[in-house]
Amino acid sequence: MIVLPAKIDRKVLRSGDSKVTALPPDWLRAFNINIGDTVEILYDFVILIKAKGIKLDPDFLSKELKIMADLDKLKEEASQE
Repeated sequence: MIVLPAKIDRKVLRSGDSKVTALPPDWLRAFNINIGDTVEILYDFVILIKAKGIKLDPDFLSKELKIMADLDKLKEEASQE
């Protein structure tokens, strides 16, 4: 299993009439994603990008979402101090 950071901040840039953000190079290498490849994007209040050939594990996703929520809570608490 590949272990990558649970959270990273990325800037949103303009590309024509659209807005884009780059995926981290380590993540692209880890999942062998190249220019022209297709990824699945699920979005609502959270954006989930699924690399090709990766099967989703609901338990793993639950743990990742909990990590994200915990990090947000710590960041909020730190900003209130």
